[in-house]
Amino acid sequence: MTKNLNNSPFEILSRREREVLDLILQGVQVKDIGATLEVKSNTVSTFKKQILNKMKVTNSINLYKLAQEYEIV
Repeated sequence: MTKNLNNSPFEILSRREREVLDLILQGVQVKDIGATLEVKSNTVSTFKKQILNKMKVTNSINLYKLAQEYEIV
């Protein structure tokens, strides 16, 4: 991510969660994120669930909208 995360809900994410978030926001599928980060798809799914929970959204579309609000994308 190129934007500053200060004063946004995204600042609470771990480094790895931010990596996964960046790829999700680019539209990369879970299995491809796993291949990129060299982790299992199940691990990526877990990170995605954690991100959604921390951001208090229920799906990737709402996550993207939130990221737009904070100029992450």
